[in-house]
Amino acid sequence: MRALVYLSLVFILGCESAAKNNELNTTTASIQSIDSLQSGVFTPIDSTFDRSQIQLRLNEKISSKKPLVVHAYIPLCDNIHQGIVPTTPSLGDGMSLKTNLYWATSGGTKAYFKKRSDWLLVYDAFDIDTNVLERVVFKKTYSNTTVYLVADAYRGDRMEACINDYLAAISVNRQDTIYTEQKDTILGGGHADLFLFNGHNGVMDYINIKPWYNHTDKRTVVVMNSCVSYGYLQKEFMEAGGYPLVRSQTLLYPGAYVLAQIIDDWVADISPQKICLNAGRIYCEKHDCGAGTKVYKSGW
Repeated sequence: MRALVYLSLVFILGCESAAKNNELNTTTASIQSIDSLQSGVFTPIDSTFDRSQIQLRLNEKISSKKPLVVHAYIPLCDNIHQGIVPTTPSLGDGMSLKTNLYWATSGGTKAYFKKRSDWLLVYDAFDIDTNVLERVVFKKTYSNTTVYLVADAYRGDRMEACINDYLAAISVNRQDTIYTEQKDTILGGGHADLFLFNGHNGVMDYINIKPWYNHTDKRTVVVMNSCVSYGYLQKEFMEAGGYPLVRSQTLLYPGAYVLAQIIDDWVADISPQKICLNAGRIYCEKHDCGAGTKVYKSGW
């Protein structure tokens, strides 16, 4: 518990710092990338849009025995290139997969899911492109479906690329296909059914976000588990066709245990409000912050 509290304080201090205007050296690379300004009808969603039609599509996939895919975008903690108060050199080494705060610690995405008995690691590859240092895929079998969690660890100095790839995937402008040794074919990127962003709120750092327009009829729920993310990327989510299922209203440490709870509740098809309450409860159980009713909020 002391370790978790320490990690939480380290990250929250980072969130409270003045945002820096970082000039990031980004390189766009993906298995399949489509120009965001492609021709076709573009109709952004607005604040009257809810997740009902999204849930209908998910229910159809579940009824058809098709697996669901969650794609998580994780910018590694970086003392130098992110607008945070620096943590220890090892936790804040944005190139270290073995020590990074958001990847390798008890609350880090890879380490946390790897220790879970209900999630099975089925894929692990390095240097996916010039931005992604490692990609892992975990598999969980539920009573009504199977879920694959694809998690990409982005270099800490590539926050701009990470957020743009996140939005590009939501808008179906970036698609990935993953083949495992078990002969599974996993459709990630724009094919995914839930998109997660987990890490420092890089939008605070004045990065360059491109316009990502969704010219398809696919709409998807999205999660942004980072400091005070509610209200950020509002226009961008509307353009990309992403309904904000969970965003934070407070400063926080982006622990992977929150992601696990959100995925479980999303599969169970409980209300967005209940999903946020459960996510806040799990967070505050780890960080001793009360009932957690004010941590997360759904919708616009």
